[in-house]
This record gives sequence, structure tokens and C-alpha cells, in this order.
Amino acid sequence: MHCTSHPTIMHPAMGDSVNQSVPDFQTFYRGWITRLELYLDQLLNVLQFQDHENESKLHVQQLVHSVMTHYHDYFLAKAKLSSQNIFLVLSPPWFSSYERTFLWLAGFKPGLAFNVVNSCGIQLSTGQSDMMDRLTAEIKNEENAVTKRLARYEQQVVSPPMLALAKIQEKEVNGMVHDIDTMVELLADDMECLVSCADHLRGKTVAKVVGILTTAQSVRFFAGLAQLQLRIRRWGQLREDADRSP
Repeated sequence: MHCTSHPTIMHPAMGDSVNQSVPDFQTFYRGWITRLELYLDQLLNVLQFQDHENESKLHVQQLVHSVMTHYHDYFLAKAKLSSQNIFLVLSPPWFSSYERTFLWLAGFKPGLAFNVVNSCGIQLSTGQSDMMDRLTAEIKNEENAVTKRLARYEQQVVSPPMLALAKIQEKEVNGMVHDIDTMVELLADDMECLVSCADHLRGKTVAKVVGILTTAQSVRFFAGLAQLQLRIRRWGQLREDADRSP
């Protein structure tokens, strides 16, 4: 599997509201989560109504579009940070330790989208079920391909040459310090590419799931996705607060 493009939850022509010079990603992420909570309120409000007039349907379509753009903005901001410090993105301090247990290459596993579809009460037609089954198999294969690449990189980290270089630490012996820096840079480049592939696959999965669902079903899907994400974040914060308590 080879990836060079950025995540595609939305088509690039749909716009980009991210400030690409965000100096503090944690500040950006707190604001992003606050806006996600506001979008969730709107999604849940839509779900209270079963029928929509044409004007309301347009409003719902715009809401789905806005939520997709919101997720796309996060991927764009994270990609910029990845180019600066990929190891920070792989162990993000803006997540609690509990949230980090759910991470697969700095984000949710693409297959999680199918779990959300199955668990949030979406009634699929026979045709939709068939398409969803085919997509599930396709994404699982691509997930496995990325995971195998990750395993190869992990083997490189614990390989004898890398371990030998690590033992040198800051002592310069026959140019070994330069070799350490070079190997770390190469590993960083490899991991940045791999995270980009994972993000691309996450975006592709969500975009294809939404392509199968109706607009009303997409509202339920994004509400379920946001609820899960916010619930995990809340639980993580509660655990950390409990750990800090005397």
C-alpha cells in the first residue's frame, strides 16, 4: 500500500478553515473538541425530527458537510504537526493516557466506523448492507497492509544496528553520532509517511461510509461517532482527575 496524499474525509475543493500556523496544537484541539460538542448538539437536535421539508433537508445536508469539514480540519492540522514532530503525534499529550489506548497510528482504527454504523441504530437496506460488507473487507485488507508496514518499522527499531547505535548515546565514535541522527531521521520520515497513510485510510473509510448512507443515516452516524469520541475523552479526563486526587 502506498500513500502520498492527505486524508480525504471531504474533497479539497470543499474548503479549508484550519489555520495552518497554529503554534499550540493543544489549544487548537481544545477548540476543535468544543466545536465538535456544538455539532453533536445540532446532530442530536436533527434526530428528534423524523420528517423534513425540502428546506430542512438542505439544512441537514449542510450540517453533514460541516461536520465532515470539521474532521478534515483536524487531519490537516495534525498533518502539519506531523511534519514538524511525528513522534509527538504518535504519543499525543493532548490525549489522556486512557484515550491513547485507543490509538492506532495516531488516530482511530478505520474499521471503527463500521462498529459505529452497527451500534447506533442505522437500518440499512439490503443493497446498503451488501455495499457495507464489501467496503468492510476492502478497508480491513488495507488496515492489515498498514499494520504490516508498522511491524517492519518496529523491527528496525529493535534491530542490532539500531540498538548498537543507541548505546553510543552522545559519545562520538567514528562518526556514530551522525549515524544515529541519520537513522532517527529516516525512521521519522517512515513514520510520518505511515501516519499519513493511516489518516488517508481513515478519511477514505468515513467518506465511503457516508457515500453508502442516506443523509439522515449520516446524521445518526456522525452523532454516534462524536458521542463515542467525546465519551472516551470524558472517561479519560475523569480517570486522570481521580489519579490526581489525594
